[in-house]
Amino acid sequence: MSKTIVGVAVLLVLFNACVSQKKFNATSLAYKNCQEKLADANNQIQTCSEDKQAAIARLDEANQHIELLKSDSVATHGKLEKEIALNTELQTSNDALLKQKNELLENASAQSNALTKRLQQKQTELDQKQTELDNKELNINALTNELKMRMYRVNELEHVLNSKDSIMNNLKKKIAEALEGFSTSDLTIERKNGKVYVSMADKLLFKSGSAEVDVKGKEALKKLAEVLARNKDIQVMVEGHTDNDKLAHDTYPKNNWDLSVLRATAIVKIITDNKVEANRVIAAGRGEYFPVADNAQKEGRAKNRRTEIILTPKLDELVKIIDAQ
Repeated sequence: MSKTIVGVAVLLVLFNACVSQKKFNATSLAYKNCQEKLADANNQIQTCSEDKQAAIARLDEANQHIELLKSDSVATHGKLEKEIALNTELQTSNDALLKQKNELLENASAQSNALTKRLQQKQTELDQKQTELDNKELNINALTNELKMRMYRVNELEHVLNSKDSIMNNLKKKIAEALEGFSTSDLTIERKNGKVYVSMADKLLFKSGSAEVDVKGKEALKKLAEVLARNKDIQVMVEGHTDNDKLAHDTYPKNNWDLSVLRATAIVKIITDNKVEANRVIAAGRGEYFPVADNAQKEGRAKNRRTEIILTPKLDELVKIIDAQ
């Protein structure tokens, strides 16, 4: 800048030497204007320099701020990458958990459906069991009632049987008392199977091969008939029995069976003639086919030649009770 000013001054001197005063004055004025402009320019330069320095300072500050921002940006970017990585990891974990959750929900739903189905089956089974139990209870109640009714009927039967036993024991006692004067070898009285059996030997009632009752036999039968007439609930079965010896004649009766029937009917006539109702009496001939002893021996044949009067209590009450079951 100084060199320029000096050059200008030299030029002015030289110029002054060559020009007129007027021109000199004009030049001087121009020079003065130049100096003023120069001063203004210097002032502007100074101001620009100061502005430049301020701008440089601001630029340095801005650069420092930029560097700081860059550093912060790098740090923030690192954090961001970490956050992104963490977010990715969390997202992956979340996806896995969500998948696991869905699988668990599906399994739980399947298990719930299966359990519900099993519970329904169990409920159905329980309902069936309850129905069976109710039916069994009804059956038990019915069986209990039936059992009570049967027990009641059994008690009735026992009562009737006990009553019949008492009657038959009393009957046996009365018959024994009525026939007390006859020999025990000629007749026996016993109870068996709920009945009273009066067994009379052949020699007490008949002559050999005959169907006509002799006097002693008629006496015994009349005494027996007196007892039977007073006990109207007793059924009478008269059974004729023989040994296996053939009859000595071939006229009627022709065989032991015929003889046993005739003897039974002869006894029935005597009993019914002595006030025993005919509808209570049955005549039967068994001939030689129900022996009580060995026909090979004389004593055995004598035992087989007999008449059995079987006394049975009427069982109408028992039949009614049994039929009611």
